[in-house]
Amino acid sequence: MTASSLKFMDIRFVNPFIISLISVFNDMVGIRMEKGALVKGQGRKLFSGYGVAVGVVGDVSGQILYEFPESFSQLLTEILMSKKKSEYTFEQEFEDMMRSVISEIGNTITAHAVTRLEQDKIDCDINAPILYHGSEIQVIPKSLKTLIVPFQSSIGYLSINIAMDM
Repeated sequence: MTASSLKFMDIRFVNPFIISLISVFNDMVGIRMEKGALVKGQGRKLFSGYGVAVGVVGDVSGQILYEFPESFSQLLTEILMSKKKSEYTFEQEFEDMMRSVISEIGNTITAHAVTRLEQDKIDCDINAPILYHGSEIQVIPKSLKTLIVPFQSSIGYLSINIAMDM
């Protein structure tokens, strides 16, 4: 398959990320994720919280940004570690654990998605993920068309931002 045979945003490229996110949260965390309405955009800022950005190369090129608000990240970490933030001796210890949890969730979703893409005969590789933390950080360049896929759960919301350079 070539990049020219995939169009913005070809469902064959988008669905593996959606399915993988839902599956990872259900299987690893026991949290049901509800997908919201898709939104088209240009680029993407990390408004506040954590983001895991992954570069994609191959039949398609671009970036994936998993966006985790601060409150979601905290609750997710507490659930996965079976330990409340207040139970950590040092706040930095909890912050480090939260960064690790968010990075690992992003890596796991991406690995599952790439496996699904390969099964669909879409050849692509991923670059090493980059963890962002803060607010108002322009992660995906404004020049890239972006599809924002929001999700809601019992612990809050998150989104996948898919930007392809086609």
